[in-house]
Amino acid sequence: MIMLKAVLILFILVSINLVTAQNNIDEHNSLFETPELKLKDIQNEVSLNHDEKIRLYKKTDAPTGMFAGLIFLTLINPIVVFEDKKIFWGLTKEISKSFYPYGRLSFEYSFLFRTFNKNHFRFSYNYDHIFEDGSDWIIFTLSPGAGYFTDTENNGAFIQGAGGFFFPTPVFMGHLYLKYRFTKIFNENKSDIHDISLGLGLVF
Repeated sequence: MIMLKAVLILFILVSINLVTAQNNIDEHNSLFETPELKLKDIQNEVSLNHDEKIRLYKKTDAPTGMFAGLIFLTLINPIVVFEDKKIFWGLTKEISKSFYPYGRLSFEYSFLFRTFNKNHFRFSYNYDHIFEDGSDWIIFTLSPGAGYFTDTENNGAFIQGAGGFFFPTPVFMGHLYLKYRFTKIFNENKSDIHDISLGLGLVF
């Protein structure tokens, strides 16, 4: 439970820092905008439909300096696993290919710090429900999904749900999320798996 609380606190702090940084940038930029430019931006925003907004968003070169505090998450994504009435922890990394608005295909690798079945591989389909009232550089999402699991010895199927947000960089889309997942193992003699993870996924 201590690990879970630490993960939740980390997620909240990173989210607050990112939103605060965005607000500061917006306030700074507003000092140099004329009313005519603001009106023009509003008119352009209204003229874009939702799909056009997403396409432009994905191609935008965001100010990457505001995300400097998230760099460590590209390598360190904690995961807590509940299996056979025991708790294990490890590291996980997810890479996705977006086919918006039809969904997203993902591959995730997890390494657990234990003596058996250390390597978990997952392939999944996820649908990202986007909230349109996000800021200029952040898109908030809820992402249900399902997929296939293997640790090379046991196989299974899982369902999952994640909440978080997407943000652009010059190279890829970042996806900061907090995820819960239930994995049903096909072998009846093996325990099913529950896990919670905080991650920064890479979306291409």
